[in-house]
Amino acid sequence: MVNVYKTESWLGREPEIPETAITATLEADVIVVGGGPAGVSAVRQAAELGASVLLFEKCETVQGRTGDFTTFDSQLAQTWGRSQVDKVSLVNDLMREMGYKASQTVLKKWAQHAGEAFDWYVGAYPDLVVLQSSTEPPPQGCKCWVQPKRYPVPDSFDENKPERFKCYQYNVFIRPTHVPVLKANLAAAESTGNVQAFYSTRVLKLLRRDGGRVQGIIAQAEDGGYIRALAKSGVILATGDFMNDKKMLQRFLPYSANTPQYWNSYDKNDNPSNTGDGHKMGLWAGAKLQDQPPAPLAHHMGSVFGCSDFLMLDSRGLRFVNEDIPGLQIHEQLETLPDKTAWQFVDSNWRQQIPHVYLSHGTVSYVIEDEKFDSGEVFAGLNTTDNIVSPLLIEAARESGRLLRANTLEDLIERTGLPQETALASIERYNALCRNKNDQDFGKDPTRMFPVEKGPFYAAKFTPANLLAVLFGLQCDEETRVYDTAGKVIPGLYAAGNVQGNRVAVGYPLTVPGFSHSLALTFGRIAGMNAAKGV
Repeated sequence: MVNVYKTESWLGREPEIPETAITATLEADVIVVGGGPAGVSAVRQAAELGASVLLFEKCETVQGRTGDFTTFDSQLAQTWGRSQVDKVSLVNDLMREMGYKASQTVLKKWAQHAGEAFDWYVGAYPDLVVLQSSTEPPPQGCKCWVQPKRYPVPDSFDENKPERFKCYQYNVFIRPTHVPVLKANLAAAESTGNVQAFYSTRVLKLLRRDGGRVQGIIAQAEDGGYIRALAKSGVILATGDFMNDKKMLQRFLPYSANTPQYWNSYDKNDNPSNTGDGHKMGLWAGAKLQDQPPAPLAHHMGSVFGCSDFLMLDSRGLRFVNEDIPGLQIHEQLETLPDKTAWQFVDSNWRQQIPHVYLSHGTVSYVIEDEKFDSGEVFAGLNTTDNIVSPLLIEAARESGRLLRANTLEDLIERTGLPQETALASIERYNALCRNKNDQDFGKDPTRMFPVEKGPFYAAKFTPANLLAVLFGLQCDEETRVYDTAGKVIPGLYAAGNVQGNRVAVGYPLTVPGFSHSLALTFGRIAGMNAAKGV
């Protein structure tokens, strides 16, 4: 088989670097391209196995963002009494949410090693403070801490209740960001004496002769000179996704091409780092892209009341979805609307309703009164992304204009700009369904049918969520080995992180919050191990 993308403009041509332009030639056992969580994990694991490692990163330092991780099957999870998960069921739930388009063998491998990988990763930062609940304030002066998400669970939460979109309660947030932990992992790698890192140095191509082994890379240094680096055992691509390559985004995920983006990794010239470099280098070297559809990482976090269960109307004033769905599915349904806009409606009974909302990523399931913040009992930095709501947060959202409030539905609907008669009829119809506990229109869980009948009333405008990444990569197996268009392993080439294919497809699942970071560090570690051993 041939490269079917060869003539497409987004791919471009592999650069030709004349021998006379090479200013330095280096050699190591393993070369890692990209210094995010996957790349740093690969560097550390290979170095700890005794391999010499060269790390190339086109930004000025290693790159990381936020700090959401899943911790199932880890020693840390036991801190909160969270039992070991049924990994077979977890993987099957992931597969079901992704329409069986991802590789089950890849996800099985991840599930088997995710817990130990997380313990290994955070173990590099011994000063990490472990908090005991989702609301506990960190100690004064604490620089970095790990906080369990949605713990303890609300009394109304039933882990054994069947759900259309099950959410496993094992994730944590490393606050205020996990970058200190990321840098500690690099420091652990460098302490072996086996690592040399190059920053502001962009890798341009892989070196592979006559369809044989990948032998190394050519990179352009900060001073403009070219470096040839040869790898005795293997090259690991950990270059991230392609969200900021406009042509690639239009080619592979056209309906998200105009979706707002959030990214915080830039090179010294303020260019975004996620431009599909590894995807292109892999294809030039004979690799194949995964066949399964890309998965946009764009889960909706909703309003101050979260993203789920409360009534939603489109711009015509009509209900359009079963609201009892996670943030990703909310986002996808918004993308189907002609103007990509909807409104969420909530009444004054929100205190009684919220504890019945399913505990998931993007939902609000806890009510915290303001006095708990005032007393210092609750961490003041919490917000609705932590699954909480409070009168203080509601008032802040109203004052900022993100939330509308009115004493009557007529006044509220007028302020939204929705057609008054149609919207009122939709709300009346929905309230009647709620009273009968039978959603004949969309089939919502009866326990989460919250009527909109008691003022004051609230409304929040919903538009598509920010696109955080596109999960779509090179054809890989569970050992992170890259395959060519004939279905054969390319010797010496591995991929981890968002350039690694077959892990995620169609849509990013919220079955296991913290999934993306967990995949990156788990398979980065596996790639480092296999590249160091040359297997």
